[in-house]
Amino acid sequence: MRQLSIHKTLGILFYATTLTACSNSSVEPANQVATDEIVLPSASPFNQAVIVETVYPQLTEISEPLIASGTIAAKQTSNIGALVPGVIETIHVKVGDRVEKGQPLFQTRRIDYVRRVAEAEAALSIAKSRSANAETLYQRYARLIESDAVSRVDYEDVQTKAQVAKAEIGLRQAQLDTAQQALSDTTVKSPFAGAITARYVDEGVFMSNSISGLGNSSVVQVRECEIAAGILFAPQAELGRLELGLTGKLFVDGRIDPILSKIIILNDSVDHKARTVEFRMAFKNPDCAVKAGQSVRAEIDMPTRSGLTLPRQAVWGSGTSAHVFVVDDNTAIRRPISMRDVDANRIEILSGLNGEERVVLSSSVPIKDGNKVEIAVP
Repeated sequence: MRQLSIHKTLGILFYATTLTACSNSSVEPANQVATDEIVLPSASPFNQAVIVETVYPQLTEISEPLIASGTIAAKQTSNIGALVPGVIETIHVKVGDRVEKGQPLFQTRRIDYVRRVAEAEAALSIAKSRSANAETLYQRYARLIESDAVSRVDYEDVQTKAQVAKAEIGLRQAQLDTAQQALSDTTVKSPFAGAITARYVDEGVFMSNSISGLGNSSVVQVRECEIAAGILFAPQAELGRLELGLTGKLFVDGRIDPILSKIIILNDSVDHKARTVEFRMAFKNPDCAVKAGQSVRAEIDMPTRSGLTLPRQAVWGSGTSAHVFVVDDNTAIRRPISMRDVDANRIEILSGLNGEERVVLSSSVPIKDGNKVEIAVP
């Protein structure tokens, strides 16, 4: 009890002392107390100036290549069949062989055609003998008619027979020529220099020289591959830019160096299903190094044109949401644009800018529409 009373007494004395000190102090102005109690808000980040680097759009000469893809094809490819019907006796080539123009490819059995030549030669010999006999008789009657030793009817009959016999020589000669040509055609030769790219039959197969429904009538396939071409397809929207003589590069799969070429054929027809236009670019192909059937990509050099360009870094978003920030009165204004790629570092402005605007290239912090900006001093 005594201890509690002492504590209460000490508290009363402390309180009285405090009141005395307050009564002796000067009174502070009311507005000073209010100022001390107000906590000022920090400045809004939106109102802080963002440090930016800017750039102006540049009017540049743009050379935008036209890109197309397709397939390599040989200058010409021929499926070679028998010239005369018969059993294939010998095939002189195999797939992968290189052949020269006029080189034998295969041979049809000759025995039947040799016999036909012999028969035609014999028929021609008989025709010549008959003609000689008829001519002799005619000359004899020609002398006799002058002395009226023979009748006019007999004379004319002998004359006609002599003319027929002479004409028969021509007929038999033509038959001999045909038989000799058929014999020669039993050996089929390459129509041009190239490579054997297919062999369809082996020896012993009967081949016809007429088209029928009995299957393939070809023996081998020859491709002239020393000259090749890229058969290329571009979207029909590019038709207005394509023309004969345009140069470009062909990039063939498996080949490091591009091939220089130019457009030599431009198809006047558009594929109505794929909506593409076809064109061809030829090139020399030593040793048939580029193979028919390989895929190829073409980059066609197009005439230069003027265009408004910006660094790709200045563009925000992509597609329909692409935009830039234009600095106007130290304020960043969001400006939608339409664009297309020029290269890895630049884009071309199609709409949205006229070339006189100062465009934000980079900023110290992410920027928004309406931000106050301060242009960095280079």
